[in-house]
Amino acid sequence: MPRLYSVLSVSLISALYLTGAAPAAQGAAIQDRVQATESAAAVTPVKLRLDTPSGLPVPRLVSLKASKTFCRSGPSFSHPVRLTFMRAGLPVMVVAETKDHWRKIRDAEGDECWTHKSKLSGDETALVLEDGLALRARPDATAPARARLGRGVIAHVEGAKEGWLRVSADGRKGWARASAFWGARADAPLAGALSP
Repeated sequence: MPRLYSVLSVSLISALYLTGAAPAAQGAAIQDRVQATESAAAVTPVKLRLDTPSGLPVPRLVSLKASKTFCRSGPSFSHPVRLTFMRAGLPVMVVAETKDHWRKIRDAEGDECWTHKSKLSGDETALVLEDGLALRARPDATAPARARLGRGVIAHVEGAKEGWLRVSADGRKGWARASAFWGARADAPLAGALSP
């Protein structure tokens, strides 16, 4: 149950921040775990597999379809639920797959479990890693900020340009550095991801 609580906490923090009610210190645990994962992964080269049952590359980034997704300890409905994700659109990385449509996924914190492909979407989303991330009018650090996003917010990726992502979240749109996200088109979300 602790994992369910952490996912719910991130959702609450995201909602509070978008309304302006979240303190700056909340969500630091996500940033720390993602940075630790990225640091450890930085020395390991990516091994991209193309000989998969779906014909799609592994690893690859996808997102969760539903607001409640059960993730199991193995690739079947008979395996016990290991994690329950409570956020539609959350970016996850497919690191393995089976012929019978199960996908082993990894979240931004490095946790891995299995879910059926019907629970996944090709929508490009990214998780904000910084608190108070400025969404700018154009891909330029000197451009005016249109809005700010809190750590843990899920943004929809609409485009990319030279280390910047054009994203939207809760009706707000703008450009932010790709290094401030984990997920689709972020600077190096696949760094060190080894496909089993």
